[in-house]
Amino acid sequence: MSDYWGVPEQEYELSILQFAKENLSQKGYSVLSEKVEVCSGAGAITMTAILETQNMRFGLYLRDGPKQRKSRGPPVISMLRLLPEMSSASDLRNFLITHQHDFPTILAPKTLAEKERIESDIKEIYSFLYTSKMKDLYDTDLSMAADVLRVRLRKN
Repeated sequence: MSDYWGVPEQEYELSILQFAKENLSQKGYSVLSEKVEVCSGAGAITMTAILETQNMRFGLYLRDGPKQRKSRGPPVISMLRLLPEMSSASDLRNFLITHQHDFPTILAPKTLAEKERIESDIKEIYSFLYTSKMKDLYDTDLSMAADVLRVRLRKN
């Protein structure tokens, strides 16, 4: 777990959601801020983001990678409530690192129906992104996955 929670070197500004602007827009979401970390070796991904709809802002947390899929199943995708002081994905990420064991409880959304709808939408969009940007790496040479993912996810 330490690979996920450490503070990585910032060689690249990475974005997963840049590849889903149209998909997100069609469902009524816009991305305000995103922070993606690709961990060494097999390329485990951690993403925090702040998104908004017409009537709300919310946080998004995603964790994925070959070890996650092999031992725990599908990626972790969670919609999170934002605290007033959270204005960027970095603020959200720092909170998650500081409260790694209890952040799901502290940042639990107030309405379960909204949480389930948003998580379902994001899972659908991420599934498309995973297939188009990552799956081939996780299926083949895991030792090079992190380096290749950093290049693929680099913002243009």
